[in-house]
Amino acid sequence: MMSATSPLSQALRWKKHFAHKIVWITGASSGIGEQLAGMLSSLGARLILSARSAPGLERVRNNLPHPEHARILPLDLEQLDTLPARAAAAESLFGPIDILINNAGLAVRDYILNTTFDIDQKLMKINYFGPMIITKAVLKRMVERGQGQIVAVSSLSAKYGVPRTAAYAASKHALQGFFECLRTEITMPGISFTIIIPGIIKTDITAHALMGDGSRHGVVEQSFREGYPLEKAAFKIIKAIALKKEEQFVGGKEGFTLWIYRLSPYFFTRFIRNHPLKKFRRLMQWLKGGKKLSPQRQ
Repeated sequence: MMSATSPLSQALRWKKHFAHKIVWITGASSGIGEQLAGMLSSLGARLILSARSAPGLERVRNNLPHPEHARILPLDLEQLDTLPARAAAAESLFGPIDILINNAGLAVRDYILNTTFDIDQKLMKINYFGPMIITKAVLKRMVERGQGQIVAVSSLSAKYGVPRTAAYAASKHALQGFFECLRTEITMPGISFTIIIPGIIKTDITAHALMGDGSRHGVVEQSFREGYPLEKAAFKIIKAIALKKEEQFVGGKEGFTLWIYRLSPYFFTRFIRNHPLKKFRRLMQWLKGGKKLSPQRQ
């Protein structure tokens, strides 16, 4: 039985905003995208689920509360030339898109000098150029209709840099800047843009991340194993979309780093230079229990 305080039960208050809406989610085969799909299905949305893995998308659809109201549309954001046609195919499934959630993304875990240019390009395609192309294609129809909402899942890495994330941070900075500019250009009352800033969410993003030579990192780092619960993150994203928030941080106490960086970039960059995730964990422990910031294993 669903608890009255569960994230899903709390999300039901926004059912009116999502019922019968056509929602296209990229990166829907795992993590945040999969969790959003399940929650939005419960809220009565008609879903288009996209990712590279067709079997992964089938698994997600089969587990939805209302799989009959979902369609799968495999796509590869790195294949930029195919994306306008994929956007047209998405609109042919149910009709014009009401809400586009640009969630798909790829991370990197390596130093700048170890990262080949091919990997820099790959991340820019997947995290920036791909979502940009899809957004432009869908937005044209939204402007014609005078209504619609586009969501960009950005990152803390779009706000500040930390070691071994340069290619990822650069692509997310680009995505952030694009949507901030888009918001100033498209000012029609019926069209809105929401930027989501996830913190350290309990997903496998670091396991899927690439090393600088293109090999898989293959490890879910401890900070993410102990990260912010995925279901709570999905609820906060859905709430931000329903309220048409311009920007919303989603995560735990690591959000305070945004304030530290704004107050003192000098202090923050020196704090974060070495073993940033270990320092985050130590700081989170201190904030939770007032424990001394003693060294510990990563």
